[in-house]
Amino acid sequence: MGYTYELCRFLCGLTSEAVTDTVRNDVGMKTLDWLGCAVGALRLPAARSLMEVLSDVAGEKGCTAVGLGGKVPAPYAAFSNGAVGHALEYDDVNKVSITHPGAVVIPAAFAAAEKYDRTYEEYVLAVVSGYEAMIRLGASLNPSHYEYWHATGTCGAFAAAAAAGKLLNLDTEGMQRAFGIAATMASGLVAVFGTDAKIVNVGNAAQNGLTAAELASKGFTAPTDAIERKKGYAQAASGPASVSFRGGALGKKLMIEDSYYKIHASCGHTHSALDALFSLMKASEFKAEDVQKIEIRAYRKAVELTGEFRNASETEAKFSMPYCIAAGLLRGKVTLEEFSPELLHSPEVESLRKKIIVQEDSDYTRLYPEKRKESVRILLPGRTLYQEVDLPDGKPTREFLVKKFRSLAERNLSEKKAENILHSVMSMSPETPVGELGEAITENCAI
Repeated sequence: MGYTYELCRFLCGLTSEAVTDTVRNDVGMKTLDWLGCAVGALRLPAARSLMEVLSDVAGEKGCTAVGLGGKVPAPYAAFSNGAVGHALEYDDVNKVSITHPGAVVIPAAFAAAEKYDRTYEEYVLAVVSGYEAMIRLGASLNPSHYEYWHATGTCGAFAAAAAAGKLLNLDTEGMQRAFGIAATMASGLVAVFGTDAKIVNVGNAAQNGLTAAELASKGFTAPTDAIERKKGYAQAASGPASVSFRGGALGKKLMIEDSYYKIHASCGHTHSALDALFSLMKASEFKAEDVQKIEIRAYRKAVELTGEFRNASETEAKFSMPYCIAAGLLRGKVTLEEFSPELLHSPEVESLRKKIIVQEDSDYTRLYPEKRKESVRILLPGRTLYQEVDLPDGKPTREFLVKKFRSLAERNLSEKKAENILHSVMSMSPETPVGELGEAITENCAI
């Protein structure tokens, strides 16, 4: 009756009756958001490298890999779609678990649904199950886990196993074994942040979780209490602290409801400060050249990961609070356009970097990760502006998400092809085979 059993029993007992229309619609929007992020990243060097590797195994049969004109085996599809979907650092997040659930769960569920010819309704339930596992496990292990381990990559292996296991109709004991297999495969280091290796963590999680579920479905043996047992995953990856659920009792609400969309195209640890900045810019008129000093206070992890000014590359700048604040101040937004080479190395950014200070606030650190509290103080001639934000905004309108998808997809596709994909996602009915959406992606997304 331990942690692994309770979670797996709950996941296996989830039925469509537990999924409200709001959640069902949200799965569709999260699928669209992931697709936009994946398509928008296809011309990045890292994505092109992945496509070159995958081309060796591409053929007419298999599963969809966004960007390829052919199909690939399901594990390769899960890996590629997970990695590419995270490459822009623009995919959805959950604050308490410190994870990007969609980048792992959706590729794993999509590949499994295609391979085993499942319907969209079955896919929806698998995605909900994957989010449940990702967020609950991440919230249980963190924040100590995140000192060294990239929770999206580590907890993501269990989440992908949950999603794929749901589509394979695993019973509770089978899901426990899938988790036991995933536990010995789950990995991903925080040390690789700011490099292309970060997206490997995500692709690896999607692939390994899918493989774990498939092995479990064939009777593969593994510990059924792999998370909480002595020398198990929690102890190995999070220290000696006991594992306990956070985020409310199982079944009280679905954890996917606490997953937020990214409004800014940068590391999530910069978002509260950016929301504070844009709130001040909206409320008070001033110019970037008027700014004398900007003081940012943040929790320790945000300072550790994003506190330094970095602009050597788009990837580095997305993990730089000073750069993101400077770009936001100059442009009034932080989208992918704000990481162009012209702005990265502009004299305006160089001038502002000297005026931006990022410091830890110990009170904010104590509230993390339940809160992502950050504040911005702007010194102007004769006045000072101040704004504090507890959690960044992450519940945009449907119209915003559709616009975001179009802006990302049309970086690499024609308007017509982008609209074809948009229509395919939005028109999925419960009985529609997921493979039909896969065909539309393959037909319209080949680069």
